[in-house]
Amino acid sequence: MTRSAQLVVLCLLIFLSGPRGGLAGPLDFSSNDTVTVTAERAWEADEDDVIHFSGRFELHAPDWSLFGDSAVVYGKLDDPERVVVEGSPARIAFLRAAQSDDDAEPERVDGEAAYVEYFRSTDRLIMRGAASLVRKDSTLVSEVIEYDVEVDRYSASGEGGIQVQFSPEDD
Repeated sequence: MTRSAQLVVLCLLIFLSGPRGGLAGPLDFSSNDTVTVTAERAWEADEDDVIHFSGRFELHAPDWSLFGDSAVVYGKLDDPERVVVEGSPARIAFLRAAQSDDDAEPERVDGEAAYVEYFRSTDRLIMRGAASLVRKDSTLVSEVIEYDVEVDRYSASGEGGIQVQFSPEDD
């Protein structure tokens, strides 16, 4: 293999294993109270507190992150009421407070779909288009998933039905 062919293969490997390569990479959480938003373009809408983003949108906060091709943020940027993200795929990750033990570590929840709508004000998540939701030891896959973060309940439906995979907890 020539030197230039090796360089092309190396560049492709770096690109394919980069941020879009998996859920964990771009969806790490902020280590402090800072909210960071990046994109290629941003513009304010005519309505108050509505900002549009396009091109490699990422939002990182202390307990949640979003990633996608485009997004609309409703509400204050540092504490939005609702965020709509679209992508190939759009991704979300957040830390859900443990319900049984106040001292327990928060549970990480990851979601992926073509369309992700996160209602921060009510802790509700709606995902459409090849949606998947990964919680603790279970994975839910469906065309449409609605998830109530606070009470840890979901509803799933769509063409092709649903698929649930889980690993029973060891006692």
